[in-house]
Amino acid sequence: MFLGSIYSGSLRSLETLFEEIKKRNYRIIGPKIDGDAVRLTMLKKFEEIPYGYGDKQAPGYYRLSKEEKYFRNGPDSPKRYLYPPELVLFKIKPDWSIEYPAYEFPKTAFFGIKPCDLAAIKIMDEVQGSLGDQYYLNTRENLLIIVENCTDPGDTCFCATMGTGPTATHGFDIAYTRLDDVVLFQPGSDLGVELLSELELEPADGEILDRLREVVAEAAKKARTEFTLGNLPEILESNIESEVYKQVAEKCLGCANCNMVCPTCFCFDIVDEPEFDGSAKRIRIWDGCHSYSYAQVAAGHFRKDLWARYRHWVLHKFVYWLRQFGSFGCVGCGRCITWCPAGIDLRDVVSSVVREAEEKCRR
Repeated sequence: MFLGSIYSGSLRSLETLFEEIKKRNYRIIGPKIDGDAVRLTMLKKFEEIPYGYGDKQAPGYYRLSKEEKYFRNGPDSPKRYLYPPELVLFKIKPDWSIEYPAYEFPKTAFFGIKPCDLAAIKIMDEVQGSLGDQYYLNTRENLLIIVENCTDPGDTCFCATMGTGPTATHGFDIAYTRLDDVVLFQPGSDLGVELLSELELEPADGEILDRLREVVAEAAKKARTEFTLGNLPEILESNIESEVYKQVAEKCLGCANCNMVCPTCFCFDIVDEPEFDGSAKRIRIWDGCHSYSYAQVAAGHFRKDLWARYRHWVLHKFVYWLRQFGSFGCVGCGRCITWCPAGIDLRDVVSSVVREAEEKCRR
């Protein structure tokens, strides 16, 4: 067995892989139904993964469904574990001494995350890694990544446009693809090879590989949007005064839901929480650029209008991120579309700005 080979097994093989990882004392984080959604949470047994369920997603709409064959992204992403919503930085005790928390970084396996979330982890490696976030770096050291390739992207997905899916190409330990009664496995690291050697797998034959290519090609067609990346950053920046943002702001609630579910948004605030015993905690919490308070400073407000805050978010994802970190900040996971209570579709916003710019050029 060597890196890159594709092997054929079954759902039972996938369960054996789960048990093998568990046997090696990994904490397993994967998809599980919690309430009315598939959440990314701790798994104790393989049966908790809802393979018998699918979902229906649209702008501002999410429903679990047994009529659908596959579930896609829920509201959670790996960011919740690698860059938690709340992190106690230190505690000041009543005697004014400082106590730093003893963080635990157990061996963790992400099991069954999507290729777009794998891409988001790579982006976070550049952001949190380059910024020297020690919590992130220490957590990342103990990470095992098992990716499930998408064969039927949802209606809000556009990973193919962003080049992050529907299949993973590198950066994983193991990638697998479910094709009805067959599960295909591909190792991506030495550890992945070692784990797959514990399974009873056969090299995938030409017929199955042809079927895989067809399914992936169809999935890629579905996960595309109207705009292309080409010279997108230049178009967006040259049309920075577009009226589209003001039209979107008439619907936008400024709730920052899109920031919270985005797998790459990394903005945070620092808050101090006093306790009755005279101590206090300093806590890092997620923040979002759509929130009014985000751009509020002592001297005033440098992004008071909601349309300006929404525009900043779009430009950061598709323009500024490239300058800062060398990649787009959007992975096309579609969460910001599905979980927007106003049903705002980022794909339509970007496409509308591009069309407006093209019309100006034709005049």
